[in-house]
Amino acid sequence: MDIANRLARNEQEISQVEEEKLQQERMLGLFWEHPPALDPEAVGRAMQWIRDRIRDLEDKKRSLLQEKEALHVDLAFSLESNRMGNEDNGGN
Repeated sequence: MDIANRLARNEQEISQVEEEKLQQERMLGLFWEHPPALDPEAVGRAMQWIRDRIRDLEDKKRSLLQEKEALHVDLAFSLESNRMGNEDNGGN
């Protein structure tokens, strides 16, 4: 996959991760808004699962942002390499 396509896909993945993280945070907030459940242990497990999922999403976003930065560097090198190649060919 070329760099430009991967950058576009990377942006889309970052948006998806951010949206899912917001949904998980909203769901976690709902647990705090409602009265105590009949099974506090089950609620606690569900809340912990959501917190873990949020942490996983944050890690994934961090990874995607690092990849995005690397892709920008690759793109800059590629553009510079093409420019230098054109200069070596007399601008052709």
